[in-house]
Amino acid sequence: MKCGRERTPEPETPGVLEAPGMPGTPPPPAYLPRPVTPSPVGAFFGRTFRGDWAGAVQAALWPLVLLLVGAVALAGPSYGQDDEVVVGFVDRLRVSLALLLQSVGGGFELSGHERRPVFGGTSDLGSESSDQVLQGTASLHFVPLTVTVLWIVALLIGVRVLRNRIRLRAAAAPGGVHGGTAGFEAAVRVSLLVTAGVLALALFAQPEIEGVEVSSSPVLAALGALLLGLAVSCGVLHREDLAHRMAARPGAQAVVRAAGTALRALVVVLVLCSLVAFISLTQVDDLAELADLDEADVSPLLVALLLLPNLAVTALGIGWGASAEASASGASSTYGGSRQSGSFGLSELGDVTNDWAVVGALALGLVCALTIGVLAARRLAGRRGEQFLAAGIFFGLVLLLAAFSGFGVEVSGVGGSGGGSEFGRASGNGTVETGIGIPEVLLFGLLWIGAATFLAPFLLQMVGQRGVAGAPMTAPVPGAPAVPGAPAVPGSVPTPTHSPALPHSPAPSHSPAPSYVPTMEVTPPYAPAPKPRGSAGIWVATIAGALVIGGGAAAGILFWQDGGGDDKTDGAAKGASASASRSGPQDPSPVASEATESPEPSASADSGDLGVVNVPEGSEIMTDPEGFSFAAPTGWRREPVDPQRPGQITYAGSTGREEFLVGVVTDAPYTSYENFLNIEKHTKSAPDKSDYQRVRLERNTFQGRSGAIWEYTYTDEADRTIHAIDQSYIAENGTEYAIQFSWREDFLPAGEGAKTHRTALDTWRLISD
Repeated sequence: MKCGRERTPEPETPGVLEAPGMPGTPPPPAYLPRPVTPSPVGAFFGRTFRGDWAGAVQAALWPLVLLLVGAVALAGPSYGQDDEVVVGFVDRLRVSLALLLQSVGGGFELSGHERRPVFGGTSDLGSESSDQVLQGTASLHFVPLTVTVLWIVALLIGVRVLRNRIRLRAAAAPGGVHGGTAGFEAAVRVSLLVTAGVLALALFAQPEIEGVEVSSSPVLAALGALLLGLAVSCGVLHREDLAHRMAARPGAQAVVRAAGTALRALVVVLVLCSLVAFISLTQVDDLAELADLDEADVSPLLVALLLLPNLAVTALGIGWGASAEASASGASSTYGGSRQSGSFGLSELGDVTNDWAVVGALALGLVCALTIGVLAARRLAGRRGEQFLAAGIFFGLVLLLAAFSGFGVEVSGVGGSGGGSEFGRASGNGTVETGIGIPEVLLFGLLWIGAATFLAPFLLQMVGQRGVAGAPMTAPVPGAPAVPGAPAVPGSVPTPTHSPALPHSPAPSHSPAPSYVPTMEVTPPYAPAPKPRGSAGIWVATIAGALVIGGGAAAGILFWQDGGGDDKTDGAAKGASASASRSGPQDPSPVASEATESPEPSASADSGDLGVVNVPEGSEIMTDPEGFSFAAPTGWRREPVDPQRPGQITYAGSTGREEFLVGVVTDAPYTSYENFLNIEKHTKSAPDKSDYQRVRLERNTFQGRSGAIWEYTYTDEADRTIHAIDQSYIAENGTEYAIQFSWREDFLPAGEGAKTHRTALDTWRLISD
C-alpha cells in the first residue's frame, strides 16, 4: 500500500475455518449464551422443596396423632368378647382407624369369601361331595363429623404454630420473605405430609379377620386429607398474602366477609343443637338397649359424642320442619324384593312426648335461624347484599352437612354350589339408609333463613342495637380520587368501608397526605345515634335465650318421659283418652264422657281377691282355665288356641275383628316394660302392621304390681286403622299377664274401645287354686 499498488488477496485454503473462539477474532453477538431462568411454577416448587420441612412435619403431626389416639381409645374395650377373644387389640386398632378415616373421606368395606365342602347324595363309589361357595360384601357409608371437626382443629393448631415460626424467621432474615409466597409454599409442604401420613394409616387400617377383609379406601382418604389440608393450611399461612391481593378487589373482600360471618353462625348453631341433642339422649330410658350396646361394654353416650354434629344437624332439620327418614330395602333371587320406610318429624315427636316438645323444637329452629340473621345484620351493617350472601353461604353449609350426616349400609351376597354351574346359586342384596330429608331441609331452611335475614335488621333497630361496620368512614385528602359507590356528602367524600391497604401495598403516585386526616361518621339526619352498647350483648341474649328455650324444652320433654314413675298413670289415662277422641268423630254420649274422665285402674284389688265385682250392663264375666277372669262384652267366647302361638288366648264376638288377647308367660325373665320395647321393634317391621304409630308406652302399677301400658295404632292388610291398648304386669307368682284389646277405629265410637278395655281391667281377677 505504501508503494501505491493494491495488495492482491491471498487465496483461501479450502476446508480450513477459523474457530470463532480464537484470539483476535471476536465472536458474533448471535453466539452469546442467554441466561436461563426457571418458569414461575418451577421456581415455586423449587422454593417449596428447599423450604423448612422440619416445621411442616411438626404441623402435620397434630392431626395424625389425633387419629392414632382416637383409634387407641376405640380399640380399648373388648366389645363383649370376654374370654374368647376373636378380634385382638391390633386388629381392633386397625378397624378403629378405618372407621375414623371416614371423617376425611375414607371408606369402610367388608368382603369375605368362604368355600365349604358339602356331602350328600350317593353314587356307585359312595357319597358325593361338592363345594359350597359363600361370598359377600358390606359397605358402611358414615362420616363421623365430630372426628372431622377435631381433625381440622388439630391441623389448625399445628399450622398456627408454624405461622409463628415463619414470622420469626422472616423477621430475623435481612431480605424478608422471598417472592411473597412463603405461606403458600409452607401450606403445600404441610398438605403433602398430611396426605402421606393419612395414606400410610389407611394402608395399615386394612386387616383380615377370620377370612373377612376390611378396606379403608386409601386413595379416597388421601385425596380428602389433601383437600382439607390445603384449605386449612392456605387459609392460615397464606392469609396475609391473600389479604394483600384482595385489597384492590372489593368483590372478593365482600365474599370473604360473608363467608366468615356464615362460619361463625354455623359454629354457634352446631354447638347449641349438639347441646340440646346430648341432653335429650342422657334422659332416654334403656338407651343402651335401644342402641344394641347393652352387651358391648360401651356406653352409648360415648358413641353419641362421635355423632354430636350429626345429631345436631338432625335436630336442626326437625326444628325447621323436616323429617328424619329411614328406609330399608332388600332383594333376593329367590324371594323377590321388598322395601320399608319411615320418618320422624314434628308430628311423631308430639306423639311420643307431648305438644310442648313440638314448641321446644320450633323454638330451637327459630333461634338457629335468627343466629345467622342477627350476625349478618351486626357484622355487615348497611350491606344488604352481603347479608343475604352470608345467609346463602350458611344455608349451603347446612345442606352440605345434612348430606354427609346420614348413615348407610349396603350388603350383597352370593351362595351356592361351586364348579361354575349357576344351578342352585342364590344371591341377595339389601340397603339401609337413615338421615335428614334433604328436599325438606332445602324448602324449610330457605324459608326460615330468608325470613330471619330479612327481619333481623328491623329487630336490632327495635331493641336499640346497631350494626358494626368494617371501619369508620373517613374524609379523604382533597384531590384524592372518589370512591365508587360511596354516598355523596356535601363538602367531603367518605373513604371505602373496607379495611385499608396493608403495608405491602405500593405508595400512591400523588403527593403524600398530611399527617392529620379528620374523620367523619355518616349518620342519617332523621335517625339520632342510639346509645352505644356492648357488641357482646346480642350474643349473650341469643345464646341464653337458645339455652333457656331449646335446652329447657328438651329437659322438660325428658322429664315428662322419665319423671313421675308410677305416678304418671292418671296423666297417661288422660293422654290415651285424648288420643282416642282424636282418632274418630266426637261422641257427645255419656259413655264417651265417662271414658275421658275415668282414671286408669291401679291397685283396685289384690291378686286373687274374688270379692264382689261390679259388672257393667252389656258385659259378663269370662272365667278362663288358665286361672283368671275378667268382664267382656256379652256373647263373646273363648276361641281355640293357635298351636303356633301358645300362651295367647283370644276372646272375640260376632263382629269378627274386635277381640281381647290375653298373653300368659310363666316365670317371665324380664319386666313388662322391657317386653313391650322388644315387641315394638318387631311390630314396626311387621308386614301386616304398616303405618305403626305409638300413642304411649310407659311404666305403671296395676293391682299393686309393677307393670306397663302400651297403646298404639296401625293399618292392617285390609287397609283398616286398628287401635290397641295392652296392659301388662307380673303377678306375685312370677307369671306375666298381658290384657290387650284391639278394635277398628271406624267401627266403635270414640272412647268406646278405651272404655271396654278399662272395664276388663277393673274386673280382672286371678283365681286361686
